[in-house]
Amino acid sequence: MRALRFHRFGAPDVLVVDEVPEPTPGPGEALVDVYVAGLNFADTERRRGLYLADAPLPAMSGFEGAGVVRACPSSPGLVGARVAFLGAGAAAEACVVQVDRLVALPDGLDFVAGAAFLLQGLTAWHVLHTAARVQRGETVCISAAAGGVGLLATQLARHAGAHVVGVVSSHEKAARVRERGAHEVVVGFDASTLDSRVDVFLDSVGRDAATFGWRVLRPFGRWVHFGEASGPSAALEPGRLLEKSLSVMGWWLRTPHPPGVWATGVQAVVEHLTRGSLALDITTMPLAEAARAHALLEQRLVVGKVVLVVRGEARHR
Repeated sequence: MRALRFHRFGAPDVLVVDEVPEPTPGPGEALVDVYVAGLNFADTERRRGLYLADAPLPAMSGFEGAGVVRACPSSPGLVGARVAFLGAGAAAEACVVQVDRLVALPDGLDFVAGAAFLLQGLTAWHVLHTAARVQRGETVCISAAAGGVGLLATQLARHAGAHVVGVVSSHEKAARVRERGAHEVVVGFDASTLDSRVDVFLDSVGRDAATFGWRVLRPFGRWVHFGEASGPSAALEPGRLLEKSLSVMGWWLRTPHPPGVWATGVQAVVEHLTRGSLALDITTMPLAEAARAHALLEQRLVVGKVVLVVRGEARHR
C-alpha cells in the first residue's frame, strides 16, 4: 500500500510516499481503508522531531482520517461501516485503528468532512467545555483563530453564549473569523483593547502568546494551554497567578479522559455538524503534495483545515 513517511527528521521535503506492507488488525482493532487523512500542526512537529520524537524511524505520518472498515476481528459487524478515526499512520491507504477510536459517519457527512472534524473539533469542544467550563456571557479569546481548531472554537464558543474575540495574524484571516461568529478580532498579539476583560484565553501558540495572556485575563480568568505552535512558553512562576487569582490549565486529546467525556464530546460535535450549526473550512490536496501542504501550514498560509486525499473517491458517502 502507499503510505506517507519520513526517514529522518527535517523540513517538509523529508516526506515521501512509500510502498509498505499492509498492517494487520489485532484484538480490539479494525483495519480501515483510508480515503482521506486530516493534516494537523502536530504532524509538522512530529516530522521535525518535536513531538513523539522517540518513536523509531522511518515513521508513518498522520493522526486522523476517514474511510471504510475492511476488517475487524473482534467486531465483524463493523465491516463496511463509514468512519472517521484517530490512529497513528493515518496518511496511508490502510490504517489499523483501535475500535474505541472509530466514529460512525452520519449520511450527511462525506469522508472529507469526516477527516476534518474529529481531532480539531474535539479539541475545540474540550478546551471550551471540559477544561475551561465556559459559561454564557463570558468573554473567550482564541489564539490562532483562523486555524482549524480556532475556527471551530470560534463557532462553538458563540453557540455557548460567549462573547468571542479571535486573534489572527492578518487582516485577510480576520474577515473569515468574523464570518464564523467572532464579535471582535485582534490582528497580532495587540492587547491594548483587551486589558483585563477576558474570562477564558485559549492558547495554542505558546511562546508568542505568553505576555498577551497575562495582560488580557481579568481576575479569576482561566488560561487553557493546548499547543506551542510558536515554541515553548517561558517557565511559569506560580506567584504571578496571585495578583488576578488566575487559573492555568493544560489539555491534550491523548490524555485518558474520565468515563463518558470522550463520547460526550463526539456526540456534541457530530450533532452540530449534522444540524449545520458548525461549518468546516477545508482545503483538499492530494497525498503526493503532502510536503507542500506541510509547508503551507507551517508558514501560516492556511485558513481552516487541510485534508490529504489518499483515494480519488474521497467525496463518496
